[in-house]
Amino acid sequence: MPTAPTSPETKFRRRRPKMADDIIETLRQDIVTRRLPDGERLPSEKELSDRFGVSQPTVREAIRALETLGLVEVLHGSGSFVRSSGEFALASALQTLLQLQSVGVMEVLNIRQALGRHSIELAAANATDDDIVRIEHACAQFQHIDQVKEVDGVIGLILGFQRAVSAASHSTLLQSLEAFLLALLNEVQVSSLNGRGARFWRARAMEFQPFRVDLLEGIRSGDIVTARAAMDRYFDAQRSRFERDESLRALSLSSPNMINVISNMVREFKE
Repeated sequence: MPTAPTSPETKFRRRRPKMADDIIETLRQDIVTRRLPDGERLPSEKELSDRFGVSQPTVREAIRALETLGLVEVLHGSGSFVRSSGEFALASALQTLLQLQSVGVMEVLNIRQALGRHSIELAAANATDDDIVRIEHACAQFQHIDQVKEVDGVIGLILGFQRAVSAASHSTLLQSLEAFLLALLNEVQVSSLNGRGARFWRARAMEFQPFRVDLLEGIRSGDIVTARAAMDRYFDAQRSRFERDESLRALSLSSPNMINVISNMVREFKE
């Protein structure tokens, strides 16, 4: 009597993990729980091979996977070391998700706005004196923007202010999510307007300086309603800019020209 075909779901449930998967998960848990602290040298391939009862090539496969996840750095001739980067791991996972789902840039902007509103509310409630000093410093840097001669330098000022505001929320998860979305949205704009020089980006950055001042004042006041209103004005201006640019508005993050752009951006989280 012929057997009924096995559904893909059943096959998935019955699949036994590869031996390399067990090593990856065990070492991943050791790293995230700090049993293997940052900078720690991993046991040698032979030691891991003996520990898990597998071949050295299987161990090597697992180490390569951990390196791809941003948890391990392999220094040829010296060994493998824990180099955990939570932001890189998150950025890599989000990149894959956004591109597999063919997410558009406007959807990213929607999520960034939702997180930004929550972030500014937390910042207004939780910002310390040191946080406010850092935000003030980041805002004041734009007074000297004419001295910035490279596009990357201008983008660095923009991200520096935005990340200072996010840090004042004192929410580690929120900061990591915002760091990725901030970098992504800025990278998408730079790529879309490829060929524009620092002069263009300096002028573009200064259009938003009044909003930065309002955000700073909202956080400094400790008034959540005032701070949230300032963030809404900032996002209204940003959304208007995206919507006026037809090619940017319709951009999908899985489009061929964006694959390498986003991959290069994600690699920077590893450095």
